[in-house]
Amino acid sequence: CLSESIDQQKELFHVPVQDVTKLLNEIDPEQIINKPKIDRMFQDENFLAYITNLFVFSGLMNWLNIQGAWTFVLFPSTSGGRYFTINIGPHEVAFSTLGRKGIPQKNMILVDRLIFDFGKVINWIMKHNGTIEVDQYATALPRSTSIIFEGSFDDVNEFLGLDGVRRALIAYWNEALIGMKERNVMSVYAKYHNWNAIAQIHYKIGNTL
Repeated sequence: CLSESIDQQKELFHVPVQDVTKLLNEIDPEQIINKPKIDRMFQDENFLAYITNLFVFSGLMNWLNIQGAWTFVLFPSTSGGRYFTINIGPHEVAFSTLGRKGIPQKNMILVDRLIFDFGKVINWIMKHNGTIEVDQYATALPRSTSIIFEGSFDDVNEFLGLDGVRRALIAYWNEALIGMKERNVMSVYAKYHNWNAIAQIHYKIGNTL
């Protein structure tokens, strides 16, 4: 949330999440950083449903205390256009592109290599014009496996529900998050992290579970 009482201070980061969500509901909406992007997310029901599902599914909400080590960026400025990007440390672990006329939406999720133990998952990816690349990022941990496939947010939620996906995702994401916490380092993308969006997502999840 914003602070206008501290010189040169635009955001307060070290505030309990419960306090942040309460304050967000009390402040003038025009003071919220990136509010148009947050509004855009909340107005797209399918996008919001996927994001809340992904945050619950991955357990990322259990790592709120190291935000900045992992980052969530809404509608980042990329050449193809994206709904969002999630990074853990220096590399991305999930994103979805904006579908264009004649160009389908593409979704990426980074998981552990144990995903290859689940043949039905591999078949599903192939049926959705997908690709699977191992150790694509130089900065990623060993066994990182990048999955990209075409489909809507309903399709991505279907993918998350396949047997083995959660195990493979958590195996990689948790290992990466633990490493970031132990090294006490921030992502190079920390300055782009949308703190207010996370507070709003946390509030929504807390009121729907």
